Amino acid sequence: MVALRFYATGSFQLVNADVHNISKSSVSNITRDVTQCLVRVCQQYVVMPTDPVELQSVMQGFNNVANFPNVVGAIDGTHIRIRAPSVDEHIYVNRKNYHSVNVQGVCDSDMKFMNIVAKWPGATHDAFIWANSNISEMFENRTIGHGWLLGDSGYPLRPWLLTPVLNPQQRYNKAHVQTRSIVERSFGLLKSRFRCIDTSGGTLLYTPKRCCDIVIAVVVLHNMCIIHRIPLQADNFEDLSRLGRQHYNGNLNDGAAVRQILMQNKNK
Repeated sequence: MVALRFYATGSFQLVNADVHNISKSSVSNITRDVTQCLVRVCQQYVVMPTDPVELQSVMQGFNNVANFPNVVGAIDGTHIRIRAPSVDEHIYVNRKNYHSVNVQGVCDSDMKFMNIVAKWPGATHDAFIWANSNISEMFENRTIGHGWLLGDSGYPLRPWLLTPVLNPQQRYNKAHVQTRSIVERSFGLLKSRFRCIDTSGGTLLYTPKRCCDIVIAVVVLHNMCIIHRIPLQADNFEDLSRLGRQHYNGNLNDGAAVRQILMQNKNK
């Protein structure tokens, strides 16, 4: 209960210690140990499917949202506010000028996370995190050989990662935004359940490594809640820590042909 209270509220160790009538050091040790236990079981609860039958089920869930076909995940990033680190402090300052870690997530239509990357400083661009992630490699080497992710304009346009059209194609962009917005709501729901990583809970007062472990721990708990259908009262899951996106300006934009076919089909 000590760790769960911290995850849910982000309360200071002294407050948590007083509530449970234990020492601050005990609160710290308990939270650390529970966090490490959850990190160790992450791969059991945060799983990107590769089996065609499982992928087909994910596609059907997304197709039911806005009739966007063959979507196997929605991808986005969010920033988790942290205390200024003592080492390499400058690389943790994001574009909103506060210290953070930049977390990448891929979710399904039920707002369950299928992949999470929590290790990069706040100044890191989303496209760089994607390019150096295991989920990108799974598409590159065709471990996932069918379907595509939906991402915003901060990501490269690839045959397996479709982004919006900057010169708006109304029907394509509308379906894209409606479907992809699920990942934004997923991060919003995550932070609503676990205020320790939300700005309403303050700032994580730990090293960047431990902050990243806490993020992974609450993602595991979030997925447990989704699996067991544990409800949350409110239904306004806005991610207030989502920064306005920078457009991707790199050379990897070889998904134009795939996107064009989809736009043509949408306009029929």
